[in-house]
Amino acid sequence: MDAPRLGLVGRSGARAAAWELSPDLRAPGRARELTRGELAAWHLADPADIDEIVLMVDELVANAVVHGKGPIHLSLLLEGLLLRGEITDESFIRPPEPRTERETDAEDGRGLLLVAALSADTGCRTDPHGKTVWFTRVVSGLAS
Repeated sequence: MDAPRLGLVGRSGARAAAWELSPDLRAPGRARELTRGELAAWHLADPADIDEIVLMVDELVANAVVHGKGPIHLSLLLEGLLLRGEITDESFIRPPEPRTERETDAEDGRGLLLVAALSADTGCRTDPHGKTVWFTRVVSGLAS
């Protein structure tokens, strides 16, 4: 699947994009590429904002590939300086709450800790079609 852009949300002043990704090992890389391109087009001023948002998207899409099922839906919404990222799949199994202390040799769970550390807020909601894992991030500003 080529991850076509699914459209813009019609909120005043908001910028939005959404894509559907195949649930395979190429999805995280494709999500990074799409996210980086969209954030650049939206003129985010701080490269660190872009890098960290791309990293959060990568981690959550990778989790959806490994632990979810069905197509993966990625959406980004920027309202003012608040960016919201959402990753949806057809599984109803919620990710575990990130732990504040991990064994030093733990091989899993680091991605959710990373998302929690880099975001303003994060969470998960379910609906009759599956689950959505989301994060918010206040960005530094937009370039003119």
